[in-house]
Amino acid sequence: MNFFLRNRVVIWILSGLLIITLSVLASMVYHTWTGSENVVSQPGCSSSCQMLSSELELTGDQQEQMDDILNHFRDSSATLVSELRQNRLALMEELQSDLPDTLRMLQLSEEIGKTQARMTRLAASQYLHIRSICDPEQQQALSNVYCDLFGCPRVEMKHGQGQHRHRNGKAWE
Repeated sequence: MNFFLRNRVVIWILSGLLIITLSVLASMVYHTWTGSENVVSQPGCSSSCQMLSSELELTGDQQEQMDDILNHFRDSSATLVSELRQNRLALMEELQSDLPDTLRMLQLSEEIGKTQARMTRLAASQYLHIRSICDPEQQQALSNVYCDLFGCPRVEMKHGQGQHRHRNGKAWE
């Protein structure tokens, strides 16, 4: 009996935490089972396409075009991603060696930078292609998604910013 009297506060705290934990678990189960998607995706739409379709509220036609754009980007960037991995691995191996070659580290750093620049140009081109299939409201939502992906603050588009400029009459790619 003395045990329960001495530890009454601890027992009440543990009981409260148990109740809170059970209510959180029940809430998670409820939301998992009752959660429904309000955007119907195309059968061929990839997971990236589905995520963007949901964020941008794309139509079926737009989803098909989006999936084509994303597949093209994935195919175009595969060699660059592989090249980045290889160069980063080589750089890490060089850094971890007993006598790191600083010239080799600089060369690898330059290669990583050049490859990253090509990836950024490819991502910008992808953005412009996706943006071309969106209406103005979807364009703003797309801008917000890319700002979040790149870790930038969101910028509200002003009237007239909807058109992208081309240099020498060619699309930037």
